[in-house]
Amino acid sequence: MPDFTSFTPEAVLTILGMAVVTYGMRLGGLLMADRLPQTGRWAHVLERLPGAVLISVWVPSALSAGLIGIVGATATLLAMIMTRNLFAAMIAGMGLVAAGRYFFGA
Repeated sequence: MPDFTSFTPEAVLTILGMAVVTYGMRLGGLLMADRLPQTGRWAHVLERLPGAVLISVWVPSALSAGLIGIVGATATLLAMIMTRNLFAAMIAGMGLVAAGRYFFGA
């Protein structure tokens, strides 16, 4: 059983470094937000960027999961189109994948 009560100095420095970078990115975003365009073409592009990043991560993951991943992604997309509710869409996709893996071992 691993001993979680002691950490090496390298592990502590790594965790602290990751925390500094994570909160630095958040702080940088807050400080730069008022400098971003609020109207026009670039504002439109920046509005769509989070969805594009999410899809660029989501599609390869669904494809690598095989048929059940593709079915789950399709269910997520259909639920999102029908409900316009991100939480409901995520539950539909994850529920279908979980059920498929449980019942069919996919």
